[in-house]
Amino acid sequence: MSRLRRLLTAPVFDDEAQTQQAFMLHVILWALVVVPVPYVLLSATVAPGSTGRALAEATAGEAANGFVLFLLRRRRLALACSLQVLAFFAFFTVLAAGGGGVLSPAYMLGYGLTIVIAGVLLGGRGALAVTVAAVVAGGVMAARAGPDPDAARSNPIYVWGVSALLFPVSALVQNVAARTVRAALARARSSEAKYRELVAELEAKNAELERFSYTVSHDLKSPLYTLRGFLDFMDRDAQSGNIVRLRADIARSVDAADKMRRLLGDLLELSRIGRLVNPPEDVPFGEIALEAVGLARGRLDQRGVAVEIAPDLPVVRGDRVRMVEVVQNLVDNAAKFMGDQAEPKVEIGMRPVAGEPVFFVRDNGVGVPPRHRERVFRLFEKLEPGSDGTGVGLALVKRIVELHGGRIWVEPASAAGGATFYFTLPRATSARAT
Repeated sequence: MSRLRRLLTAPVFDDEAQTQQAFMLHVILWALVVVPVPYVLLSATVAPGSTGRALAEATAGEAANGFVLFLLRRRRLALACSLQVLAFFAFFTVLAAGGGGVLSPAYMLGYGLTIVIAGVLLGGRGALAVTVAAVVAGGVMAARAGPDPDAARSNPIYVWGVSALLFPVSALVQNVAARTVRAALARARSSEAKYRELVAELEAKNAELERFSYTVSHDLKSPLYTLRGFLDFMDRDAQSGNIVRLRADIARSVDAADKMRRLLGDLLELSRIGRLVNPPEDVPFGEIALEAVGLARGRLDQRGVAVEIAPDLPVVRGDRVRMVEVVQNLVDNAAKFMGDQAEPKVEIGMRPVAGEPVFFVRDNGVGVPPRHRERVFRLFEKLEPGSDGTGVGLALVKRIVELHGGRIWVEPASAAGGATFYFTLPRATSARAT
C-alpha cells in the first residue's frame, strides 16, 4: 500500500519551481494512463473493426507513459518533460497527417493542446518551439494537400494561415497566464514566510513576557519580604526601647526600599526601549566610546582600570543616546567583574567581518563561562548574586542593539580569561551608499 501511495505521489525537489513542474507532469501522465481504457472500449462499441488498431495505439501509449513515469521517479525531470511534449506532438502529427491534414481536429485542437502543455512543462521557450514546429508541420501538410478553390474556408492553405496566427496567440496567452500564476504563488509564499516569521517572533515575545513576569514578581517580592520583616523588628525594638537595633533595622529597610527603587527604575528604562528615543543620526563610533568611558569613569578609576580605544573607528547610524548607553553598560560591566586582576584593562575596537564592522568591548577580568553566554543577557540574571546592580544592564544592551537591527554575543577574550562582547550596529548612510 505504501509503495502504491509513493507511486501516486509526485516527487518533491529542493527547488519549488521544479516541484510544481513535476506535479503537473505527474497529473498529465496519470490522466494519460487512464484515458486508453475508455478509448479502447469506445472503439470496440462504435467501430468494432478498429478495435485492434485502438488496442495497439493504447498499448504503445501506455508504454510511453510508463517510460516517462520511470524517468520522473528517477528525478530526470527535464528529460521526462521534453519527451512528454515530444510524444504529444508526434501523436497529433501522425493523426493529422493520416486523417485530413490541417483540416483534421488533431491539427488545430491537438497542436493547441500541445502548445499549452509545452508552456506548462517547459516554459515560454518550450511553447515557442512547439508553436514554430506546429506552424512548419501545418505548412508542409497544407502544401501537400494543395488549395481548394471551391471551399474557401475549408481550404488547407487558409486554415493553415489562420493557425499560424492562432498558435502564437495561444502560446502568448499561456505564457502570460503562467507568469501570473507564478507571481501569485511567489507572493503567497512570501506572505506565508512573513506570517511564519511573525508567529515565531510573537512566540518569542510571549516566552520573553512569561519569563519577564515571573522574574519581576520574584525579584520584587524579595525586598517587600525584607521590608515586612524589618517593620516587625522595628515595632519590637520600639516597644523595647532598643534604639541601636531600631536604627539598624531602619537602615536595612532603607536598603530594601532602595533596591526596589532601582529595580523599578531599571524596569521602567527597559520598557522605554521599545522604540528609538531620538531621531537616528550618523555618529563616529570613537565619539560614542569616549562619551561612554567618561560616564563610566567613576567605577573605572575606583578599580584602576585602563581603557584603550582603537583609532579610526567607523561612523555608525542610530540613536546616539542609546548607543552610548550600550558601550557604557559594557564598560561598566567589564570594570565590575575584573576580579583580582593586577593590571585591569578594557579595550574598545572594531574588526571587519565579511565587509561589515563588528565592534567589541574586551576585558581581562573573570570572563563568562561558556554555559552562561546566553544567560548573561537575560533579565535579572546575575552570575555573582552578591554583586551590585539589578541584573538588567546586559538585557538593556541586547534590547538596544536588536532595536538597531544588530546582534550581540560574548566570547572568551583569551585562553587566560576575560570576556569580549561583540555587537553590530548600522553603518552610516554615506558608508552604505558607497
